[in-house]
Amino acid sequence: MDLDFTIWRVTMDPHRIIYSTILLMTAYAIYNEGTEPLTTRPYLELGALSLAPLFALSMAHVFSDALDLQIRKGRRLTNHDRRHLLAANLQYMYIAIPPIVLIVLLSLFHMPATDVIRVVLVLGLLSLGWWGYYAGRKAGVPVLRRWIFALNYSFMGAVVIGIELLLTH
Repeated sequence: MDLDFTIWRVTMDPHRIIYSTILLMTAYAIYNEGTEPLTTRPYLELGALSLAPLFALSMAHVFSDALDLQIRKGRRLTNHDRRHLLAANLQYMYIAIPPIVLIVLLSLFHMPATDVIRVVLVLGLLSLGWWGYYAGRKAGVPVLRRWIFALNYSFMGAVVIGIELLLTH
């Protein structure tokens, strides 16, 4: 069963979106943003922080998927294969767009950088909760159970970030 969905003519795979959300939230959690309002340099740092890990993730998957495809098919990649691999794995990068836009918008209000990152992290946890609710809906569970799924997945995201913080700070 295909669970991909389309937003503005861009097809997205929930697995890739959820995976990159968790990775990006972890990167934001370990970033030392300081307490001052954002200036030009932190904007560049946050832009790089938003894109670099997701680019590395995307390229790692392109590489491994290309090898996997060649091994499974027993042939060289065609141009169609390459385009498909690139499009499929660019999905890991899409998740950087909403936080970057949000960071820029919140910084216009001269919010301290720590608060900006906290807002982004809370929204990331809420998005994981939404995915939990969506998974419950797809599993056909009752509405109350869907909310339990949502809380569990948000909590699991918080645990992943917490463990990362413990290991890095």
